[in-house]
Amino acid sequence: MNDPRSIQYPGSINPPLKAAAAPSALAMGGIGLVVGAAGSAAANIRRVKQGEVDRNQAAKNVARDAVGAGVATGAAAAVAGMLGLTGLLSVAGTLAAATAVRYLYDGALEPAPAPAAARKASQPAAEKTVKKEAAPKKAASKKAAAKKEAAAKKTAGKKAAPAKKKSPKAKKSAPKEKEE
Repeated sequence: MNDPRSIQYPGSINPPLKAAAAPSALAMGGIGLVVGAAGSAAANIRRVKQGEVDRNQAAKNVARDAVGAGVATGAAAAVAGMLGLTGLLSVAGTLAAATAVRYLYDGALEPAPAPAAARKASQPAAEKTVKKEAAPKKAASKKAAAKKEAAAKKTAGKKAAPAKKKSPKAKKSAPKEKEE
């Protein structure tokens, strides 16, 4: 250590440098990758069983989500480490940084939907005037059907309801005739 270029004077104005945040951020990114893959795999297994997606698409979804979670977690750990955040402030800063990174990551990989005005303009005139068919009504439950049937039987046995009587207001306004 006799190199004159690296002389350290006692009480120098240069404070000791902190270790770089990169190794810990990389480790946190790896943990985020594993956790993201596990969560995405669980969701995609269900989607494959229900027939919503095929296995290849599910594998692509898992890979995309795992990398996104790893990148977001690693970036958030790096930001928190560089800013020296601790305690509740560290949690809030990490959450904000991870959310921002994941938002940008998802926006970069997802195709942007066409604006509503452009979609309407691209439809042919014949398609615009076609009326949509009404969706079929769901079948009522057995209990509800039984209640309706019982109510129909009760009303079928009764006589027709008598005609409505005039309201008192209507009687007062109509002129009374005297009988002789």
